[in-house]
Amino acid sequence: MALEAIGRRQTITEISKNFECSRTTVHEQKNRALQAAANAFEDADDETLFTIRVTKSFINQMVVGLFCISGSSYRGVMFFLESIFDYPISLGSVFNILDAAADKAASVNGAYELGSIKSSAADEVFHRNQPILSIVDIESRYCALLAKANDRDHETWGIHLLDLQARGYAPVTSIIDSAKGLIKGHEEILPETILRHDHFHLIRDLKDCGRFLKNQVASTTTEVLTLIRRAEKAQDTQMKKERSAAASVALTELGALEDTYSTFQLLAQWLQHDVLQLAGYAPEVRAMLYDFIVSEMSILAGRHPHRIGAIVTSLHFRRDALLDVADALNDQFAQLAAQYKISINTVWKICYTTRYGIDNCTYHDQSSALESLTGEKYDEIEDAILAILEKTHRCSSMVENLHSRLRPYLDERKFVSQKILGLLQFYLNHKPFMRSKHERLKNKTPAQAMTGKPHLPWLEMLGFTCFKQPAI
Repeated sequence: MALEAIGRRQTITEISKNFECSRTTVHEQKNRALQAAANAFEDADDETLFTIRVTKSFINQMVVGLFCISGSSYRGVMFFLESIFDYPISLGSVFNILDAAADKAASVNGAYELGSIKSSAADEVFHRNQPILSIVDIESRYCALLAKANDRDHETWGIHLLDLQARGYAPVTSIIDSAKGLIKGHEEILPETILRHDHFHLIRDLKDCGRFLKNQVASTTTEVLTLIRRAEKAQDTQMKKERSAAASVALTELGALEDTYSTFQLLAQWLQHDVLQLAGYAPEVRAMLYDFIVSEMSILAGRHPHRIGAIVTSLHFRRDALLDVADALNDQFAQLAAQYKISINTVWKICYTTRYGIDNCTYHDQSSALESLTGEKYDEIEDAILAILEKTHRCSSMVENLHSRLRPYLDERKFVSQKILGLLQFYLNHKPFMRSKHERLKNKTPAQAMTGKPHLPWLEMLGFTCFKQPAI
Protein backbone atom coordinates (compact mmCIF):
# COMPACT_ATOMS: atom_id res chain seq x y z
CA MET A 1 0.00 0.00 0.00
CA ALA A 2 2.78 2.45 0.97
CA LEU A 3 4.80 1.65 -2.17
CA GLU A 4 1.77 2.21 -4.38
CA ALA A 5 1.11 5.57 -2.71
CA ILE A 6 4.76 6.67 -2.99
CA GLY A 7 5.00 5.52 -6.62
CA ARG A 8 1.97 7.67 -7.57
CA ARG A 9 0.86 5.25 -10.25
CA GLN A 10 -2.64 5.44 -8.80
CA THR A 11 -4.54 8.04 -6.85
CA ILE A 12 -5.04 7.70 -3.09
CA THR A 13 -8.75 7.06 -3.69
CA GLU A 14 -8.02 4.19 -6.10
CA ILE A 15 -5.50 2.63 -3.70
CA SER A 16 -7.98 2.81 -0.80
CA LYS A 17 -10.58 1.00 -2.94
CA ASN A 18 -8.10 -1.70 -3.97
CA PHE A 19 -7.07 -2.38 -0.35
CA GLU A 20 -10.61 -1.84 1.00
CA CYS A 21 -9.55 0.78 3.53
CA SER A 22 -9.99 4.49 4.12
CA ARG A 23 -7.91 7.19 2.42
CA THR A 24 -6.59 8.17 5.88
CA THR A 25 -5.08 4.70 6.31
CA VAL A 26 -3.29 4.97 2.96
CA HIS A 27 -1.83 8.35 3.94
CA GLU A 28 -0.66 6.94 7.31
CA GLN A 29 1.10 3.99 5.66
CA LYS A 30 2.71 6.27 3.08
CA ASN A 31 4.04 8.64 5.79
CA ARG A 32 5.35 5.73 7.90
CA ALA A 33 7.28 4.33 4.92
CA LEU A 34 8.77 7.75 4.04
CA GLN A 35 9.83 8.30 7.65
CA ALA A 36 11.42 4.84 7.81
CA ALA A 37 13.41 5.58 4.63
CA ALA A 38 14.53 8.94 6.03
CA ASN A 39 15.63 7.29 9.30
CA ALA A 40 17.62 4.66 7.40
CA PHE A 41 19.72 7.31 5.64
CA GLU A 42 19.96 9.74 8.53
CA ASP A 43 23.45 10.45 9.85
CA ALA A 44 23.88 9.90 13.54
CA ASP A 45 25.82 13.02 14.56
CA ASP A 46 26.85 11.52 17.88
CA GLU A 47 28.06 8.20 16.46
CA THR A 48 31.76 7.57 17.13
CA LEU A 49 33.48 7.18 13.77
CA PHE A 50 37.01 6.62 15.07
CA THR A 51 39.25 7.73 17.92
CA ILE A 52 42.55 9.58 17.71
CA ARG A 53 45.35 9.48 20.26
CA VAL A 54 46.31 13.13 20.72
CA THR A 55 50.03 13.41 21.47
CA LYS A 56 52.51 16.25 21.34
CA SER A 57 53.64 14.97 17.94
CA PHE A 58 50.02 15.04 16.75
CA ILE A 59 49.67 18.66 17.88
CA ASN A 60 52.88 19.57 16.03
CA GLN A 61 51.58 17.79 12.94
CA MET A 62 48.32 19.76 13.26
CA VAL A 63 50.22 23.05 13.41
CA VAL A 64 52.19 22.27 10.24
CA GLY A 65 49.08 20.99 8.44
CA LEU A 66 46.98 24.03 9.35
CA PHE A 67 49.69 26.41 8.17
CA CYS A 68 50.52 24.65 4.89
CA ILE A 69 47.15 23.25 3.82
CA SER A 70 44.80 25.94 5.11
CA GLY A 71 47.20 28.90 5.07
CA SER A 72 46.27 29.67 8.69
CA SER A 73 48.03 32.47 10.51
CA TYR A 74 50.01 31.71 13.67
CA ARG A 75 47.25 33.15 15.86
CA GLY A 76 44.65 31.29 13.78
CA VAL A 77 46.45 28.04 14.61
CA MET A 78 46.48 28.98 18.30
CA PHE A 79 42.75 29.73 18.27
CA PHE A 80 41.92 26.49 16.42
CA LEU A 81 43.76 24.27 18.92
CA GLU A 82 42.17 26.04 21.87
CA SER A 83 38.67 25.96 20.35
CA ILE A 84 38.64 22.36 19.07
CA PHE A 85 41.01 20.54 21.43
CA ASP A 86 40.92 22.86 24.47
CA TYR A 87 44.71 22.95 24.15
CA PRO A 88 46.26 26.40 24.57
CA ILE A 89 49.56 26.95 22.77
CA SER A 90 51.82 30.01 22.70
CA LEU A 91 52.82 32.04 19.67
CA GLY A 92 56.44 31.08 20.23
CA SER A 93 55.56 27.38 20.23
CA VAL A 94 53.85 27.71 16.85
CA PHE A 95 56.93 29.49 15.50
CA ASN A 96 59.30 26.82 16.88
CA ILE A 97 57.21 23.96 15.44
CA LEU A 98 57.17 25.51 11.96
CA ASP A 99 60.86 26.41 12.24
CA ALA A 100 61.78 22.80 13.01
CA ALA A 101 59.63 21.56 10.11
CA ALA A 102 61.29 24.13 7.80
CA ASP A 103 64.75 22.77 8.72
CA LYS A 104 63.69 19.26 7.66
CA ALA A 105 62.03 20.63 4.51
CA ALA A 106 65.23 22.47 3.54
CA SER A 107 67.27 19.26 3.62
CA VAL A 108 64.70 17.50 1.42
CA ASN A 109 64.59 20.44 -1.03
CA GLY A 110 68.37 20.39 -1.42
CA ALA A 111 68.54 16.63 -1.97
CA TYR A 112 66.84 16.61 -5.37
CA GLU A 113 68.93 16.38 -8.52
CA LEU A 114 67.72 18.82 -11.16
CA GLY A 115 69.38 17.32 -14.24
CA SER A 116 66.05 16.02 -15.57
CA ILE A 117 64.69 19.56 -16.04
CA LYS A 118 64.75 20.33 -19.77
CA SER A 119 62.34 23.28 -19.98
CA SER A 120 61.91 25.77 -17.15
CA ALA A 121 60.29 29.14 -16.49
CA ALA A 122 61.86 31.86 -14.32
CA ASP A 123 60.31 35.00 -12.88
CA GLU A 124 59.99 37.15 -9.75
CA VAL A 125 57.09 37.75 -7.39
CA PHE A 126 57.14 40.65 -4.93
CA HIS A 127 56.36 40.76 -1.23
CA ARG A 128 56.69 44.08 0.59
CA ASN A 129 58.47 45.44 -2.49
CA GLN A 130 61.17 42.78 -2.15
CA PRO A 131 61.63 40.21 -4.93
CA ILE A 132 61.22 36.48 -4.45
CA LEU A 133 63.05 34.63 -7.22
CA SER A 134 61.37 31.51 -8.59
CA ILE A 135 62.08 28.82 -11.17
CA VAL A 136 59.63 26.06 -12.16
CA ASP A 137 60.08 22.95 -14.30
CA ILE A 138 57.39 23.30 -16.98
CA GLU A 139 56.88 19.57 -17.55
CA SER A 140 56.49 18.48 -13.91
CA ARG A 141 55.58 21.86 -12.25
CA TYR A 142 58.40 21.22 -9.75
CA CYS A 143 59.59 24.42 -8.06
CA ALA A 144 63.40 24.35 -8.27
CA LEU A 145 63.96 27.79 -6.71
CA LEU A 146 61.99 29.97 -4.29
CA ALA A 147 64.34 32.47 -2.69
CA LYS A 148 64.04 35.88 -1.07
CA ALA A 149 66.44 38.51 -2.35
CA ASN A 150 67.31 42.13 -1.73
CA ASP A 151 67.66 42.78 -5.44
CA ARG A 152 66.88 41.11 -8.75
CA ASP A 153 69.99 42.12 -10.67
CA HIS A 154 72.11 39.70 -12.71
CA GLU A 155 74.52 39.04 -9.83
CA THR A 156 71.72 37.94 -7.50
CA TRP A 157 70.24 35.70 -10.17
CA GLY A 158 73.71 34.40 -11.00
CA ILE A 159 74.40 33.30 -7.41
CA HIS A 160 71.17 31.31 -7.22
CA LEU A 161 71.66 29.82 -10.67
CA LEU A 162 75.15 28.66 -9.64
CA ASP A 163 73.64 26.86 -6.63
CA LEU A 164 71.11 25.14 -8.88
CA GLN A 165 73.80 24.33 -11.45
CA ALA A 166 75.72 22.45 -8.75
CA ARG A 167 72.67 20.18 -8.46
CA GLY A 168 72.57 19.48 -12.20
CA TYR A 169 70.30 22.30 -13.33
CA ALA A 170 71.05 22.94 -17.03
CA PRO A 171 67.78 23.25 -18.97
CA VAL A 172 67.74 23.22 -22.75
CA THR A 173 65.19 26.05 -22.77
CA SER A 174 64.23 28.65 -20.20
CA ILE A 175 61.19 30.91 -20.55
CA ILE A 176 61.86 34.38 -19.19
CA ASP A 177 60.36 37.87 -19.37
CA SER A 178 62.17 41.05 -20.42
CA ALA A 179 63.77 41.77 -17.01
CA LYS A 180 67.40 42.72 -17.68
CA GLY A 181 68.84 41.11 -14.54
CA LEU A 182 67.06 37.85 -15.29
CA ILE A 183 68.33 37.79 -18.87
CA LYS A 184 71.95 38.69 -18.07
CA GLY A 185 72.12 36.28 -15.13
CA HIS A 186 71.05 33.38 -17.35
CA GLU A 187 73.38 34.41 -20.17
CA GLU A 188 76.40 34.47 -17.86
CA ILE A 189 75.73 31.29 -15.86
CA LEU A 190 73.86 29.17 -18.42
CA PRO A 191 75.26 30.24 -21.81
CA GLU A 192 74.17 26.97 -23.47
CA THR A 193 70.53 27.37 -22.39
CA ILE A 194 68.19 28.79 -25.03
CA LEU A 195 66.38 31.83 -23.62
CA ARG A 196 62.86 32.15 -24.96
CA HIS A 197 60.95 35.32 -24.21
CA ASP A 198 57.57 34.93 -22.59
CA HIS A 199 54.30 35.60 -24.46
CA PHE A 200 52.10 35.50 -21.35
CA HIS A 201 52.76 39.04 -20.13
CA LEU A 202 52.24 40.57 -23.57
CA ILE A 203 48.92 38.75 -24.05
CA ARG A 204 47.85 39.89 -20.58
CA ASP A 205 48.74 43.50 -21.44
CA LEU A 206 46.73 43.24 -24.67
CA LYS A 207 43.69 41.98 -22.78
CA ASP A 208 44.06 44.66 -20.10
CA CYS A 209 44.26 47.39 -22.75
CA GLY A 210 41.23 45.98 -24.56
CA ARG A 211 39.29 45.96 -21.29
CA PHE A 212 40.32 49.56 -20.62
CA LEU A 213 39.11 50.69 -24.07
CA LYS A 214 35.85 48.76 -23.65
CA ASN A 215 35.21 50.51 -20.32
CA GLN A 216 35.95 53.87 -21.93
CA VAL A 217 33.39 53.17 -24.65
CA ALA A 218 30.81 52.18 -22.02
CA SER A 219 31.40 55.28 -19.86
CA THR A 220 31.34 57.60 -22.90
CA THR A 221 28.09 56.00 -24.08
CA THR A 222 26.53 56.76 -20.70
CA GLU A 223 27.80 60.33 -20.90
CA VAL A 224 26.35 60.80 -24.41
CA LEU A 225 22.94 59.46 -23.35
CA THR A 226 22.94 61.79 -20.33
CA LEU A 227 23.76 64.82 -22.52
CA ILE A 228 21.05 63.89 -25.04
CA ARG A 229 18.43 63.58 -22.28
CA ARG A 230 19.46 66.94 -20.81
CA ALA A 231 19.21 68.56 -24.25
CA GLU A 232 15.72 67.12 -24.76
CA LYS A 233 14.57 68.41 -21.36
CA ALA A 234 15.99 71.92 -21.81
CA GLN A 235 13.25 74.60 -21.94
CA ASP A 236 15.41 77.55 -22.95
CA THR A 237 16.33 77.63 -26.67
CA GLN A 238 19.93 78.77 -26.04
CA MET A 239 20.49 76.12 -23.39
CA LYS A 240 19.00 73.45 -25.66
CA LYS A 241 21.36 74.53 -28.44
CA GLU A 242 24.41 74.42 -26.13
CA ARG A 243 23.52 71.00 -24.74
CA SER A 244 22.84 69.62 -28.22
CA ALA A 245 26.26 70.86 -29.34
CA ALA A 246 27.91 69.20 -26.33
CA ALA A 247 26.04 65.97 -27.08
CA SER A 248 27.17 66.14 -30.71
CA VAL A 249 30.83 66.53 -29.66
CA ALA A 250 30.51 63.63 -27.21
CA LEU A 251 28.86 61.50 -29.91
CA THR A 252 31.76 62.17 -32.27
CA GLU A 253 34.20 61.21 -29.51
CA LEU A 254 32.21 58.03 -28.88
CA GLY A 255 32.44 57.08 -32.56
CA ALA A 256 36.23 57.54 -32.49
CA LEU A 257 36.49 55.46 -29.29
CA GLU A 258 34.39 52.64 -30.74
CA ASP A 259 36.53 52.63 -33.86
CA THR A 260 39.72 52.53 -31.77
CA TYR A 261 38.37 49.72 -29.58
CA SER A 262 37.18 47.54 -32.45
CA THR A 263 40.41 48.05 -34.43
CA PHE A 264 42.61 47.35 -31.41
CA GLN A 265 40.66 44.19 -30.54
CA LEU A 266 41.03 42.92 -34.11
CA LEU A 267 44.78 43.62 -34.18
CA ALA A 268 45.24 42.06 -30.73
CA GLN A 269 43.43 38.90 -31.83
CA TRP A 270 45.56 38.66 -34.96
CA LEU A 271 48.69 39.07 -32.88
CA GLN A 272 47.66 36.46 -30.33
CA HIS A 273 46.16 33.83 -32.63
CA ASP A 274 47.98 34.28 -35.94
CA VAL A 275 51.44 35.48 -34.89
CA LEU A 276 52.16 34.15 -31.41
CA GLN A 277 50.17 30.90 -31.41
CA LEU A 278 52.35 27.86 -32.07
CA ALA A 279 49.97 26.22 -34.54
CA GLY A 280 50.11 28.88 -37.21
CA TYR A 281 51.94 30.29 -40.18
CA ALA A 282 55.57 29.98 -41.27
CA PRO A 283 58.09 32.45 -39.72
CA GLU A 284 58.26 34.80 -42.72
CA VAL A 285 54.45 35.18 -42.79
CA ARG A 286 54.35 35.79 -39.03
CA ALA A 287 57.06 38.45 -39.32
CA MET A 288 55.20 40.25 -42.11
CA LEU A 289 51.92 40.15 -40.19
CA TYR A 290 53.70 41.26 -37.00
CA ASP A 291 55.12 44.35 -38.71
CA PHE A 292 51.71 45.20 -40.16
CA ILE A 293 50.02 44.91 -36.74
CA VAL A 294 52.67 47.11 -35.08
CA SER A 295 52.29 49.68 -37.85
CA GLU A 296 48.51 49.81 -37.43
CA MET A 297 48.77 49.94 -33.63
CA SER A 298 51.20 52.86 -33.93
CA ILE A 299 48.43 54.83 -35.64
CA LEU A 300 46.05 54.01 -32.77
CA ALA A 301 48.74 54.99 -30.25
CA GLY A 302 48.30 58.61 -31.32
CA ARG A 303 44.85 58.54 -29.72
CA HIS A 304 45.91 56.66 -26.55
CA PRO A 305 49.65 57.17 -26.11
CA HIS A 306 49.68 55.97 -22.51
CA ARG A 307 48.03 52.58 -22.98
CA ILE A 308 48.45 51.57 -26.62
CA GLY A 309 51.73 53.50 -26.92
CA ALA A 310 53.33 51.40 -24.19
CA ILE A 311 52.33 48.19 -25.98
CA VAL A 312 53.65 49.48 -29.31
CA THR A 313 56.99 50.38 -27.70
CA SER A 314 57.23 46.89 -26.20
CA LEU A 315 56.41 45.31 -29.56
CA HIS A 316 59.09 47.40 -31.31
CA PHE A 317 61.87 46.38 -28.92
CA ARG A 318 60.82 42.73 -28.46
CA ARG A 319 60.14 41.82 -32.10
CA ASP A 320 62.91 39.24 -32.54
CA ALA A 321 62.44 37.87 -29.02
CA LEU A 322 58.71 37.27 -29.53
CA LEU A 323 59.17 35.68 -32.95
CA ASP A 324 62.08 33.39 -32.07
CA VAL A 325 59.76 30.53 -31.07
CA ALA A 326 58.59 30.33 -34.70
CA ASP A 327 62.22 30.05 -35.79
CA ALA A 328 62.73 27.25 -33.26
CA LEU A 329 59.73 25.41 -34.72
CA ASN A 330 61.06 26.01 -38.24
CA ASP A 331 64.36 24.26 -37.39
CA GLN A 332 62.52 21.19 -36.10
CA PHE A 333 60.08 21.20 -39.02
CA ALA A 334 63.02 21.33 -41.45
CA GLN A 335 64.33 18.07 -39.95
CA LEU A 336 60.84 16.57 -40.17
CA ALA A 337 60.52 17.62 -43.82
CA ALA A 338 63.86 16.01 -44.65
CA GLN A 339 62.87 12.82 -42.83
CA TYR A 340 59.62 12.39 -44.78
CA LYS A 341 60.95 13.94 -48.03
CA ILE A 342 58.34 16.68 -48.24
CA SER A 343 58.64 20.46 -48.44
CA ILE A 344 58.83 22.45 -45.22
CA ASN A 345 55.94 24.55 -46.54
CA THR A 346 53.77 21.42 -46.43
CA VAL A 347 54.81 20.77 -42.83
CA TRP A 348 53.77 24.31 -41.87
CA LYS A 349 50.41 23.83 -43.59
CA ILE A 350 49.81 20.66 -41.59
CA CYS A 351 50.86 22.58 -38.48
CA TYR A 352 48.29 25.28 -39.24
CA THR A 353 45.59 22.62 -39.71
CA THR A 354 46.16 21.29 -36.18
CA ARG A 355 44.64 24.45 -34.72
CA TYR A 356 41.19 23.20 -35.75
CA GLY A 357 39.33 20.56 -33.77
CA ILE A 358 38.90 17.14 -35.31
CA ASP A 359 35.12 17.74 -35.41
CA ASN A 360 35.60 20.94 -37.40
CA CYS A 361 34.76 20.76 -41.12
CA THR A 362 37.72 23.04 -41.95
CA TYR A 363 40.10 20.48 -40.44
CA HIS A 364 38.83 17.72 -42.73
CA ASP A 365 38.81 19.97 -45.80
CA GLN A 366 42.41 21.09 -45.30
CA SER A 367 43.75 17.70 -44.14
CA SER A 368 42.17 15.95 -47.14
CA ALA A 369 43.91 18.38 -49.50
CA LEU A 370 47.25 17.88 -47.74
CA GLU A 371 47.00 14.08 -47.82
CA SER A 372 47.52 14.22 -51.56
CA LEU A 373 50.96 15.72 -50.89
CA THR A 374 52.01 13.35 -48.09
CA GLY A 375 50.21 10.14 -48.96
CA GLU A 376 49.54 7.52 -46.28
CA LYS A 377 52.04 9.10 -43.88
CA TYR A 378 49.84 12.14 -43.17
CA ASP A 379 48.71 10.89 -39.74
CA GLU A 380 52.27 9.97 -38.81
CA ILE A 381 53.56 13.43 -39.81
CA GLU A 382 50.70 15.14 -37.97
CA ASP A 383 51.47 13.18 -34.78
CA ALA A 384 55.13 14.21 -35.05
CA ILE A 385 54.11 17.86 -35.45
CA LEU A 386 51.77 17.67 -32.45
CA ALA A 387 54.60 16.16 -30.37
CA ILE A 388 56.90 19.03 -31.38
CA LEU A 389 54.23 21.61 -30.51
CA GLU A 390 53.62 20.00 -27.13
CA LYS A 391 57.31 20.14 -26.22
CA THR A 392 57.80 23.71 -27.45
CA HIS A 393 56.92 26.21 -24.75
CA ARG A 394 56.35 29.93 -25.22
CA CYS A 395 54.72 31.13 -21.96
CA SER A 396 55.83 31.34 -18.33
CA SER A 397 52.34 30.29 -17.24
CA MET A 398 53.66 27.58 -14.93
CA VAL A 399 55.69 29.99 -12.83
CA GLU A 400 52.70 32.37 -12.75
CA ASN A 401 50.59 29.45 -11.56
CA LEU A 402 53.11 28.86 -8.76
CA HIS A 403 52.87 32.52 -7.78
CA SER A 404 49.07 32.31 -7.65
CA ARG A 405 49.31 29.40 -5.19
CA LEU A 406 51.99 31.19 -3.18
CA ARG A 407 50.26 34.58 -2.85
CA PRO A 408 47.72 33.49 -0.16
CA TYR A 409 50.71 32.96 2.15
CA LEU A 410 52.27 36.35 1.33
CA ASP A 411 50.33 38.73 3.54
CA GLU A 412 51.67 42.27 3.05
CA ARG A 413 51.24 42.95 6.77
CA LYS A 414 53.43 40.04 7.81
CA PHE A 415 57.07 39.12 7.46
CA VAL A 416 57.90 35.92 5.57
CA SER A 417 61.31 34.38 6.22
CA GLN A 418 63.39 32.35 3.80
CA LYS A 419 62.89 29.26 6.00
CA ILE A 420 59.10 29.56 5.71
CA LEU A 421 59.46 29.98 1.93
CA GLY A 422 61.48 26.76 1.92
CA LEU A 423 58.69 25.00 3.85
CA LEU A 424 56.11 26.26 1.35
CA GLN A 425 58.33 25.19 -1.56
CA PHE A 426 58.56 21.72 -0.01
CA TYR A 427 54.78 21.55 0.52
CA LEU A 428 53.88 22.67 -3.02
CA ASN A 429 56.38 20.21 -4.51
CA HIS A 430 54.94 17.28 -2.55
CA LYS A 431 51.23 18.07 -2.73
CA PRO A 432 49.44 15.79 -5.24
CA PHE A 433 47.54 17.32 -8.13
CA MET A 434 43.88 16.57 -7.44
CA ARG A 435 42.99 17.33 -11.05
CA SER A 436 44.91 17.93 -14.25
CA LYS A 437 44.25 17.77 -17.98
CA HIS A 438 47.49 15.78 -18.27
CA GLU A 439 47.17 12.12 -17.32
CA ARG A 440 50.86 12.01 -16.38
CA LEU A 441 50.21 14.50 -13.56
CA LYS A 442 46.92 13.24 -12.12
CA ASN A 443 47.21 12.27 -8.44
CA LYS A 444 50.97 12.81 -8.61
CA THR A 445 53.12 15.41 -6.92
CA PRO A 446 55.53 17.65 -8.88
CA ALA A 447 58.41 15.76 -7.22
CA GLN A 448 57.02 12.44 -8.46
CA ALA A 449 56.48 13.84 -11.95
CA MET A 450 60.05 15.15 -12.12
CA THR A 451 61.86 12.11 -10.71
CA GLY A 452 59.47 9.39 -11.86
CA LYS A 453 59.74 7.83 -8.41
CA PRO A 454 57.17 7.62 -5.57
CA HIS A 455 57.83 9.19 -2.18
CA LEU A 456 56.31 9.16 1.30
CA PRO A 457 53.40 11.49 2.18
CA TRP A 458 54.75 14.99 2.79
CA LEU A 459 54.05 14.94 6.55
CA GLU A 460 55.91 11.66 6.94
CA MET A 461 58.84 13.19 5.04
CA LEU A 462 58.94 15.82 7.79
CA GLY A 463 59.19 13.11 10.46
CA PHE A 464 55.54 12.86 11.52
CA THR A 465 53.46 9.67 11.72
CA CYS A 466 50.28 10.08 9.70
CA PHE A 467 47.06 8.85 11.25
CA LYS A 468 45.51 5.79 9.56
CA GLN A 469 42.05 4.45 10.29
CA PRO A 470 41.98 0.73 11.20
CA ALA A 471 40.79 -1.57 8.43
CA ILE A 472 37.19 -2.73 8.86
